[in-house]
Amino acid sequence: MKNAAEQSRFFGEEKIYKIFLKIAPPVMLAQLIQALYNIVDSLFVGRYADSGLTALSIVYPLQLLMIALAVGTGVGINTAMAARFGVGQKEKAEEFAGIGAPLAFVLWVIFALLCWIFMPAYARLSTSSPQVIQDVIVYGRIVCVGSFGLFFESIWTKCLQAYGDMKTPMAAQILGAVINIVLDPLLIFGLFGLPRLGIAGAGVATVVGQIAAALVVMKNGYRKSPAFSVYGKRIAETFRLGIPNILMQSAYTFYIFGLNLILSGFSDQAVTVLGLYYKWQTIFFIPLGAMQTCIVPVISFNYAARKIRRCKETLNLAIFFGMALMVLGVLCFETIPGPMLQVFSSDAMVIEIGQVAFRIIGLSFIPLVTSLIYPVFFQAVGFGLKSSMLTLVRTVVLFVPLGYVFSQFGLNYFWFTYPVTEVITTSLGYYYYRQFLAQPYVKDAPILESSHAKAVIQPSHPGVILTIARQHGSSGKEIGRIVADKLGIPFYYKEMTALAAQESGLDKEFVSGINKNAPQVLYNLYLSTKVVRLAVIAQHKIIQRIAQNGSCVIVGRAADYVLKDHPDVVRIFIHAPEDYRMGRVHEVYGDTPQEARENIRRSDKARAAYYHHISGKRWGDPKNYDLVLDSSCGVEESSKKILEFLKTRQER
Repeated sequence: MKNAAEQSRFFGEEKIYKIFLKIAPPVMLAQLIQALYNIVDSLFVGRYADSGLTALSIVYPLQLLMIALAVGTGVGINTAMAARFGVGQKEKAEEFAGIGAPLAFVLWVIFALLCWIFMPAYARLSTSSPQVIQDVIVYGRIVCVGSFGLFFESIWTKCLQAYGDMKTPMAAQILGAVINIVLDPLLIFGLFGLPRLGIAGAGVATVVGQIAAALVVMKNGYRKSPAFSVYGKRIAETFRLGIPNILMQSAYTFYIFGLNLILSGFSDQAVTVLGLYYKWQTIFFIPLGAMQTCIVPVISFNYAARKIRRCKETLNLAIFFGMALMVLGVLCFETIPGPMLQVFSSDAMVIEIGQVAFRIIGLSFIPLVTSLIYPVFFQAVGFGLKSSMLTLVRTVVLFVPLGYVFSQFGLNYFWFTYPVTEVITTSLGYYYYRQFLAQPYVKDAPILESSHAKAVIQPSHPGVILTIARQHGSSGKEIGRIVADKLGIPFYYKEMTALAAQESGLDKEFVSGINKNAPQVLYNLYLSTKVVRLAVIAQHKIIQRIAQNGSCVIVGRAADYVLKDHPDVVRIFIHAPEDYRMGRVHEVYGDTPQEARENIRRSDKARAAYYHHISGKRWGDPKNYDLVLDSSCGVEESSKKILEFLKTRQER
């Protein structure tokens, strides 16, 4: 979307199915190309040797781990860059882009070295077949040690996306997949005079495709390295934002590795069947994956705009379409599992095991839709812990333990792990959804849009612009209002969030709560989400517009930093001893001592995190303010001190 108004109209008013039709096709195309790459890779390896298929299944978790590390790091850089661009800090955004290539190189070296050293042990842990062990070592070392293209491409792709370039990364992925698909038969079978490399050829084709994709995004994704002195802070923030994504993606690595270990106790063919299931899964899950991508911006925006009815409608429509499309997968897995397996393998035992496995796994496809969509829904509305919990329950708590339990009754029973896991995860997701609907912000949302009078910027005159940052319970808001009244100038607190809500098309309560509503463990990630960035940008525009209007008092919202270059700004930080603040919180809000202490701690921590996220500076640091005031002397006395300070300042 080109601007906030267009975004508001598109996500807030357009018919949901039309939004899906507009967003989904490009996503599905990219996923289709990647799925074909996975399918073709296994197709030619299976034609060469059945042991190669087993090797691919064993190496697959390592490839997922590699992708999680590379893409997750890229997500951290992308998120940090987008946040800086949103508040006009282009130079700082460029610094994050500049650390991308060096960071990719270091990550690749570490990953490649560990994989080279431990690949033989990993192979022996996963199988007892000498041929499969050899194939795992050969293929695994090639794709892991040669993965520098993947690391660079993943990070440069995320840099380009932060700049708003979505087409180049898609073109790069398509080119890389096509090169891989073309090279696979040439190098595996030695066609047209090329050497017959077998499974090593599949590894080389993968690496060459990744390098080609990296070269495409390198031209505009690469940025010059910043000064070495900024690396520590930039890398720390990158991983603080990227680690949740890395951990969530890594969960898939460990659960597939765990399932492989369980199945290896039965036979290599059982491991092969699991790998073939995931190959077919990539095809049947393309519509579902696109649906997950589509609903995030729609739900996120409408939740922030407090249009809860549209959030529900989007979720229900996504589930309906997802289940309707997954019916095709159910029919194929139930009726033609044999032909699907024979596409890759002619091994009679693989076919025999796979037919039972595919029919049982097929039962999981309908509950799997909600199992995967609920975490995305909670991610979209900012409930990161619930989203992460559902993913972890599914991949870590359920899959491997249930797989082990069912395997004790025999191989055929093992496959019931899938439908049981999806049903339990869906049930937990639905429980969380009911909790979500009971939240006051959701439950009390207006059915129709509010018709209240619009907030306006009050007329003023040139003079002083007073920004007040304050500890919770220090009476900073009351002090600011008194000072504004005595100076005869406008006061902005809730009025500012109302103006920002009008600017962005979001709900006033959502804008008001962006510096306090997120779980602390995921706070930086929450503040970096697209819809929160939209609210922050709107606030910054309103603060700057208020300042252009003349004298005023502005409380909170990092206004001192937003107006750092304004010549008339006086920056004040108000604090007080904890006992005084607890007394004020009890007096104003009626909190018990325990509640007051907890609310003070939580509120101050959230304000500090918000300020640091916006400015990169420490909230409350005296160096950032013109006056630091202890308000325990009382509201009136504190107001007098501020007025005296302003008078002294004017007389200089």
